[in-house]
Amino acid sequence: MKKIIILAATAAFLFTACRQEADYHPYIGESGKLAYNTYTEQFEYIWKCMSMGYVFWDVDNTDWDAAYRNYLPKFQELDRIVESGGTVPTSTLAQLYEDMMGDMKDHHMYVRIRNLFPAADEMYRFAYVQPGDKEVSSRDYFIESASVEKQRILDFLGNIESQYGIAAHETATYPVPELGSEVTYVYCLIVLPDGRKIPYLWQSLAAITPVVRSGDGNTVVEQWLKAIVETPHNELAGIILDNRDNRGGYQDDLDYLVGSFLNERTEIFKTRYKEGPGRLEHSVWTPYYIEPNKQFHRDITAENIPYVVICDINSVSMGEIEPMTIKAVLPTAHTIGERTYGGTGPLQPAEDVNLNYGGPFGDNSSSGLHYIYTSSFEAQIEGKVMEGLGHTPDQIILRKDYNGDLKPQLDAAIQYIMHR
Repeated sequence: MKKIIILAATAAFLFTACRQEADYHPYIGESGKLAYNTYTEQFEYIWKCMSMGYVFWDVDNTDWDAAYRNYLPKFQELDRIVESGGTVPTSTLAQLYEDMMGDMKDHHMYVRIRNLFPAADEMYRFAYVQPGDKEVSSRDYFIESASVEKQRILDFLGNIESQYGIAAHETATYPVPELGSEVTYVYCLIVLPDGRKIPYLWQSLAAITPVVRSGDGNTVVEQWLKAIVETPHNELAGIILDNRDNRGGYQDDLDYLVGSFLNERTEIFKTRYKEGPGRLEHSVWTPYYIEPNKQFHRDITAENIPYVVICDINSVSMGEIEPMTIKAVLPTAHTIGERTYGGTGPLQPAEDVNLNYGGPFGDNSSSGLHYIYTSSFEAQIEGKVMEGLGHTPDQIILRKDYNGDLKPQLDAAIQYIMHR
């Protein structure tokens, strides 16, 4: 999951204004390969960088100063063990960092700490902490096998076809080199008993932007958009976007998923970053706007066409920002499914913007001593920071209640459109 989320939201063009360089570079932005020799030095360096560069101190309840007081003696004790000729089990190191950082607010956070003095026969030598996974797995509707594989989507669409009808159906997978991955789309044109149609799209990532820009004009996602735009008013019952198991991707996708249905420039959300070493030294909130999409456009608000987005506990980053913003901006939007993952802080590649006081830090190579991957920006949607909370749908349909079955959530979306 980590690799996919790395570029979960890109907004470099928003944050290029000139500002003073930091007096002290805490190796934020993945550029630091710091050398140290003790667990105490390791702990103090990580604590200082988090104190300076973590963007969510205004909403995170972690007492970071108490963490220093409480855990410093424990890391000093590890050094005393080494000084006396002993080694430190990686599980011991992992538990200390888990206890210290495991409940932090940032659901993008990924912590990897190298054990400096493990036993010679230890197979695993890195401690890992992922606060988001820890929190999500504690929810009462979490189910272990909740992922939505492409084949399962195809199978349950077959069931939908037997109940309704499908006029068009296509699946395609496209490479996304920028993410080191690929994206799969499943498109179908659902036909209701009264003959009206619902263009449906499932996407494994938020990667419409690179696919459309590199495609031939007839990609699966463009077929979905064309069906929305070109289907006559009396035949278009509604729209369904399925974001279940969508692990994030490109902020620019909102140009298609929201911009296609706007008539004027519209603010979608606001973001801010760390611009100083103090925990609450944030930049001002910067609005993010999108323009109406000239290539694909339909005024679904004026036509009162329902736009349903399905999301689940595995909708992450842009996979959950999309239903949030669609719901916030478009009056006919309706969301169905489960409360999403909660990783809404945009991430920024260090080579695009020099974020001296925020974002990932450390060495991400296989030999790195530490690597802490954390959000570069704080996002605010409708005046509220949703980090760690995610999006709560208008209509809750839990897969846990149906033994993991995918179909009830889509059934609910279709029924909503039919009876709206």
